[in-house]
Amino acid sequence: MFRSPKLLHRITLLVVIQAGLLVTSLPAQGAPKRRWTVTATFTGLWVGATQGVAYGPELAIRRDFGPRWGVGLRASLPVLGTDQGAAAIDLGPTVTFAANRAEFGLSGGATGFLVGDQSEFIDGGVGAFVSGHGTAWLTPSLGATAGAEARIAGGGAVYPSLSVGLAVRF
Repeated sequence: MFRSPKLLHRITLLVVIQAGLLVTSLPAQGAPKRRWTVTATFTGLWVGATQGVAYGPELAIRRDFGPRWGVGLRASLPVLGTDQGAAAIDLGPTVTFAANRAEFGLSGGATGFLVGDQSEFIDGGVGAFVSGHGTAWLTPSLGATAGAEARIAGGGAVYPSLSVGLAVRF
């Protein structure tokens, strides 16, 4: 295959040098940065003085673009426990302050939501939301999370919620 033994020795030397550089450079890079976080929580949403609180699942995904900033998308469907129900989709920027085994995050942005009472539309449409969360990381990729959120309707009504659940980052 190789006509010259010198060429074979040079190629072998290049491969060995590059393999050695790769092995020595890997520990210096540290652990890979985890850029995605998915949370599955159980939420309670206050849907009004006469309607009470609706409970249900909430699923969120966050993509981090640097050490602090990212964007999050959350879908909430608290329809259990009462005749009332609600549905919401939130999208907005996030800022996260992380320590070794914990993080605290804030987000805000646009929300699209519906709040109902016995199949009647009470409030909703497009509005704004603000939220905060805290996560205690049990392992490098699994944590327990709790959060609070307030959705503000176009008419000024505020719908607060609390949630607890699990977070997975990868």
